[in-house]
Amino acid sequence: MPGDGATSPKRPVQVALAADAAFAMPLAVTLTSLALTHRRNELAITVLHDGLSRSDVARVEEGPSAELDLSWRRVEPAEVAGAHFSTFLTRASLFRLLLPQILPDLTRVIYLDCDTVVTGSLQGLWEADLGGLPVGAVRDAGSPFAAGPLGTEWRRLGLEPDMPYFNTGVLALALEEWRATDLSARTLGLLRARRPRWGDQDGLNAILRGRWRELSRAWNLQTADATGEGLAWALWREDVERASADPAVVHFTERAKPWHATCPHPYASQWRAVLEESGWRGRRPGDHRSLGRRAVARAALARRAFAAGRLRGS
Repeated sequence: MPGDGATSPKRPVQVALAADAAFAMPLAVTLTSLALTHRRNELAITVLHDGLSRSDVARVEEGPSAELDLSWRRVEPAEVAGAHFSTFLTRASLFRLLLPQILPDLTRVIYLDCDTVVTGSLQGLWEADLGGLPVGAVRDAGSPFAAGPLGTEWRRLGLEPDMPYFNTGVLALALEEWRATDLSARTLGLLRARRPRWGDQDGLNAILRGRWRELSRAWNLQTADATGEGLAWALWREDVERASADPAVVHFTERAKPWHATCPHPYASQWRAVLEESGWRGRRPGDHRSLGRRAVARAALARRAFAAGRLRGS
C-alpha cells in the first residue's frame, strides 16, 4: 500500500462493520451495496455482532451478499462493559474499538457504519497513504472542529476549540500504528471514566488530538453535506461539490434515515433501490419498527435533553 506497505494488489480489501439485531436490515443494505460495487473475492468482510439470530444472519446473506467473503465474529458485551456510548447509537458502536485485537493478523481495515450505502469502489480508500498515523477519516459535517453548536464538550476534555474533529462512520485504520499507541484501551478507559456527548467518536478524537489523516469527503458523504447544510460548503467547497456529485460512500448521519418513510435525503432512493436487492426486498420505508421506534425515541430524548442543556456536564 502506497506510503505504509499495508497491502498488495493480490490481497482483498479488508472491511469491517458492527451491528446488533436492531440494525440487521441496514447491515444487509450496506453489505449488498458492497457486493454490487465490487468484484467477487475483491473484499474480505468481518461483521462484529453481539448475537444476531441465525435467521437474521441467513437473511443478511441473501441476494448479492451471498457472493461476499463474510466472516461473523461475536463480541461479548463484557468486552466494552462500562464504556459510554452515544444516546443516538447502540453498544455495538463500541465494537469498532476492538478491531485491532479481533483481527490480529491484519495491518489495515476499512470500517463502515451500517447507515451507509457504498456507491463506488473502496480501493482508493484501501490504498490511501495515512502517513504513519493510525486513522484516516473525514471531518464531521456537523462539527468539523471540536467547538461548535453540535461539537464535543471540548473544555471538559481539555481540547483546543479549533482542533479538527472527524466522523467515525467511515474509517481507514492502520492497525499496527493503532496497536502501538494502545488506542483501544485508552479510548475505552476514557469512555469508562467520562460520558462524552458523542461516545467513542468523542473518545477517539480526544485521545488522538488531531493525529489522524484527513481524507476526501467523497469517502464519507454525510447528510449535511449532501443537503447543502454543512459548513464544508463554506470551508472546502471544491471537495464537497465533488463528493456530492460522485460519492464513494453515502452516510445517513442525521435523525431521518432512509428506512423512514419521510426521509428527505437526496440519496434515500438509491438506498431503497439497494434494499430491493437485499434479503429485505419488499420492505417499505417505515416498516422496520424495532429500529424505527427505538432509535427515534432515543434520538428524541437526546434532542430534548440537549435543548434543555442537560447534556452539559453529564
